[in-house]
Amino acid sequence: MNTKNSVLTLLMLLLLAACSTQNVKIGWLGPLTGTASTYGVPELNAARLAVDEINNAGGINGKQVELIVEDGKCEAVGTTTAAKKLIEIDQVKYVLGGHCSTETMALMPISEQNKIFIMAGATGTTSFTNAGKYAFRTFPSAQILYSRLAEVAREQGTKTVATLAEQKDWLKSVVGSFATRFEQLGGRIVTRETYEPGTSDFRSQLLKIDSLMPDAVMISVQGPDSAAQIIKQMRELGISQQIYGDALVVNTATFQKTGELLPPTALGALPIADTNNFKTSQLLARYNSRFGEIGTNPFYVTESYDGANIVLSLVTQCGDDVDCARQILLSRTWEGATGNLTFTPDGEPTSFIKIVRIENGTMVFV
Repeated sequence: MNTKNSVLTLLMLLLLAACSTQNVKIGWLGPLTGTASTYGVPELNAARLAVDEINNAGGINGKQVELIVEDGKCEAVGTTTAAKKLIEIDQVKYVLGGHCSTETMALMPISEQNKIFIMAGATGTTSFTNAGKYAFRTFPSAQILYSRLAEVAREQGTKTVATLAEQKDWLKSVVGSFATRFEQLGGRIVTRETYEPGTSDFRSQLLKIDSLMPDAVMISVQGPDSAAQIIKQMRELGISQQIYGDALVVNTATFQKTGELLPPTALGALPIADTNNFKTSQLLARYNSRFGEIGTNPFYVTESYDGANIVLSLVTQCGDDVDCARQILLSRTWEGATGNLTFTPDGEPTSFIKIVRIENGTMVFV
């Protein structure tokens, strides 16, 4: 063998060795800055736990998993840029995300065009259903969650409701689902007030609501900071109507941020993980040991952890073949920290729902 051929052979061997040791890349896209980071950061931390666990056990087929993280900021523009980077530069075939409905719906056209498998978290918009062949989520639809809350409102004798919501995809689905079911049951929505992201003064909307004298106010926000500000200003204006709220209104974080002004009568509909379940309690203990207290609904941690583990299992079995991944996902029940998850072809998961209130800083199931 001459010197030239020896050099070429050596280069080929080095190239093959590099390819064989290349990491398995999985994308993660969610809100790490802005209001939605309240749950976006725990979602990322949970995914990191899942990836670290599989890497510590040897990785996937001897290769380490690399989680490539992008901040979608719960905004369409930021998501589009981040998604193109993940797909075109990092060349991922699987994305954990978005972790906000606005992110996820901005991601859909790009992922479908490029045949990318999506496992979305913290995505409740009704627009997600059937949004893509390879798109699934671990978070229940707003229609399921807030239709149930509307039923509870009517059962309590509530006849009239005003809604107040931030102008975001998920929040439109929240109040829309609540209002549709509430009116089907004979209730009346007296006004549907909205506000732009970043708003901190809600007095004009609240004064209009108060003038209409509804029995209750249904509040939907992107984060507990906005929820706390609304509730504080309601108290300042002497507005004492019954409160119904989404998962970021009736929770312990909002209770604390209001200085304990969130009334115990306020009711919300939340996706819930069974904290009495051994897998759930063990996961939350590992999470708290590494990252500290979650500070929000533990479901954000359990659903993200389960979603990451499901994708890691699919990659192990199918590699980059997303048709194989879809077929396997739909063919079985996935036992996780959230519970036993199954998925339907339209992208929907098993639902875990509870009606809750906050009493002395503790979540109580109604």
